[in-house]
Amino acid sequence: MTDDRLRTPYTLDVDEAVAAIRAMNASRAASAGDWLLHGAFPDLVTSLETNTLAERVILVDGLWGTNLAMERGAADRIIENLVLNKGRLLDLVARLTEDALESKPEEVWRITEQAMPVILEQSSERNSDYRENLSFATKFFHWCTRRHFPIVDKNARARINALQKSVGVRPVIRAYPPDKGKRLGEYRLWIEFYSDLIHGLGLDDRRRLEKGDYDSLPSRYRFSNSLLRILDKYFWWWGG
Repeated sequence: MTDDRLRTPYTLDVDEAVAAIRAMNASRAASAGDWLLHGAFPDLVTSLETNTLAERVILVDGLWGTNLAMERGAADRIIENLVLNKGRLLDLVARLTEDALESKPEEVWRITEQAMPVILEQSSERNSDYRENLSFATKFFHWCTRRHFPIVDKNARARINALQKSVGVRPVIRAYPPDKGKRLGEYRLWIEFYSDLIHGLGLDDRRRLEKGDYDSLPSRYRFSNSLLRILDKYFWWWGG
């Protein structure tokens, strides 16, 4: 992925996107979950605060259903790895400018390659065959900044796959997860997809998406979301 990579000219149906976002925001449960995460991850430094890291790991896992409990001790090992690598993670992620996903996707990928293995490459002494918790990892890092790391989710996966095929993109994000060990590599395609999609949005479309999201949130849970977060809502709802 380089600065001069040929971008894919996606066409977003903004009316459809706003309708899907409004439908999702009508769920008080979904809006309350986002509000709780917004409060728990107010900024990068707080998001990686050692004393409360465990609370954020459990909150992301519980609200997003990433099933860390399927592997005994996984949540504790992830928490321990995040605590041990806090300084390095802060240094890495803090390098990303606010618009890095749109303007410098290759930099987001370089940071991803170094940061996400802290969560992905963990195993117990008794069991070296661990789950590769990419969905959790992308959701945790997404909430740390809400601007740089797309969320990997099965609902969004299928719909993005269909959209990419419709415009002849190769390679595409798979409709189903690739084999273990190949998933982080595929995440590069998620970064490219959202970078191209956001890059292709005009100012009016951006404002419509942001206004449609903000205005349709229940007043108790209202806050401004990034375009990445808004588009993630759209693909999750569309895919569901």
